[in-house]
Amino acid sequence: MKYLVVGVGAIGTIISKDLAQAKETTELGLADINLEFAQELAEEIGGVSKAIHLDIYDKTLLRKVIKDYDVVVNATGPFYKTAKRVIEACIDEKIDYVDIADDSAAVEVLLEYDEKCKEAGITALICQGVSPGTTNILALLGSKQLDETDEIHTNWIVSGLSESNTIRNLGATYYHALEMSTGTNPQFLDGEMVRVESATGTKEVQFIAPKDKYPVHYVGHGEPITLSMNIPNVKTVTNRGNIWPAEMDVASLKGFEAMGLAEDTTINVKGMEINRRDIAVALITEGFLMDPALFKDAEKVEFQVHVEVSGKKDGKDLVYEYTCACEMNPATGLSASYGAQAVAHAKEKMTGVVAPEQYIEIKPYLQYLESKGFEFYVTITQDGRAGEPELLKTEKI
Repeated sequence: MKYLVVGVGAIGTIISKDLAQAKETTELGLADINLEFAQELAEEIGGVSKAIHLDIYDKTLLRKVIKDYDVVVNATGPFYKTAKRVIEACIDEKIDYVDIADDSAAVEVLLEYDEKCKEAGITALICQGVSPGTTNILALLGSKQLDETDEIHTNWIVSGLSESNTIRNLGATYYHALEMSTGTNPQFLDGEMVRVESATGTKEVQFIAPKDKYPVHYVGHGEPITLSMNIPNVKTVTNRGNIWPAEMDVASLKGFEAMGLAEDTTINVKGMEINRRDIAVALITEGFLMDPALFKDAEKVEFQVHVEVSGKKDGKDLVYEYTCACEMNPATGLSASYGAQAVAHAKEKMTGVVAPEQYIEIKPYLQYLESKGFEFYVTITQDGRAGEPELLKTEKI
């Protein structure tokens, strides 16, 4: 099986290393605009891997590179900019596609390619990361425990103190942060898709860490869009997130919105057209990140996921809460690697644009992540009485 990973930053590197270990991988293309990055990774992985220079904005080159592969994994963000280009090339060349798209804006665009993907006979598995991705699978698991699913709330926090937050590793993260945390974003509320002000709708959620509840806000991720389409009769689906510690709260990014620097448009500066977000990202890079030394005694938080699914079973009110503590980059990359392998080895091909909850089987997916060291916990609340968090027994799913 021949895989092409487009974008070998932090997450693309994890995807590549995991795919290189897959038993039936015969070729692994490592494509990046920075050929040096790709060459370094190819030398480290060795074996079936090879480095490829690729600029996704060069349509001819993009089609030429992808045409010899079975599955293309798009790990180049921000996805509101890049997803359209890569999926169009895959449609043209009839190559299966997987991505880790997280921006709600990207998801809205990607879904418009459903018919074209069906006509091309390809599978386009989108949002196969952690949020969205693993959150979708946990939401699906909870809904399957219920006769009626009323509400799904997906929540996450990520540490701004992570040692993995280098400039190379962050890549498009700042652009995504501005996209999801400013302007408006879609949430599915009371049976209707509405646009809400980003970084509002604040509530406190108990994650595994920190020990105290932490505030999360409405942000522009894909879960409300696809889960509301694919979980029968669900009335509310939300996504809320934040950065830890509080000094890096995503709500602070609203300041760039107030200055007119949050939109993906240009502004004329002394005769030069400059993207407003480029200015904001330059300022964020210079001053937004905290010095970890100032927080040497802080709790270890990393990436935290919390999914709450509520509804009825046998006439009783039930709430399932799933939590997981992990590192964001492995959680995203390993999910995408699994998705690519699932697409490559599907017994029955499902064409069109599909979300994780439509395509991925719950049990083998969670067990795959468990085999990589992830642990999932579940808390069940029945008729208002909450049980204790317990390790999720995936073998009983």
